[in-house]
Amino acid sequence: MIQAVLFDCDGLMFETERISITMWKREAMKYGVSLPEDFFVHITGSGKGYTKQYMDSIPGVSSVRDKISQKRFNLDFWKSCAKDTLNKPGLIELFAWLNENKYKIAICSSSPKVYVETLLGTVSVSLSYNAMITGDMVTRAKPDPEIFLKGAEVLGVKPEECLVLEDSKAGILAARAAGMHSCWIKDMIEADAEMEKALEYRRNDLNEVIGLIAEINGGKHGI
Repeated sequence: MIQAVLFDCDGLMFETERISITMWKREAMKYGVSLPEDFFVHITGSGKGYTKQYMDSIPGVSSVRDKISQKRFNLDFWKSCAKDTLNKPGLIELFAWLNENKYKIAICSSSPKVYVETLLGTVSVSLSYNAMITGDMVTRAKPDPEIFLKGAEVLGVKPEECLVLEDSKAGILAARAAGMHSCWIKDMIEADAEMEKALEYRRNDLNEVIGLIAEINGGKHGI
């Protein structure tokens, strides 16, 4: 049975990836830097090490990377967003249902903790969860399973009792490597052959995860 749900953050809980892409495009154009068509496929949900290596391979990108990163994680910008405008469909409803049915919840994001907390602050209600594992708390980025395994450990559940919700290829591969169930909710990327092989379930939005868990667990809920 599924006992715990592990959430990615950017692109899964919040509509931040498209905003970030706009930032990249505007800043790159300002400095006369041309971005490849598949640029965002490479950086979406990728670990810092891989992202830096990829960016350094593109002429001119390394010179604007730090400038864009400062804007990307500018907390004042995200704090200025109106309440619930960043929420992905079903976010509040899924958290409420999971808590009502006594599932354990962990937010497992590669982004810094203070940034994730800022995004949570843009929700009109307080989202109740049991643990938060962020990129500054682990040494290896997705697709390494460290962040998800640490989440399961903190929650006190077995990997096979976890359902990982992800929008990125790196996250889906990390879930498989952790021995966890996974559900892909499409945001910015299409699933390639490697990702198709790794993912177990797919749904259109967070609202549909409720039915998925009920189906997997045969109507039995929580710990």
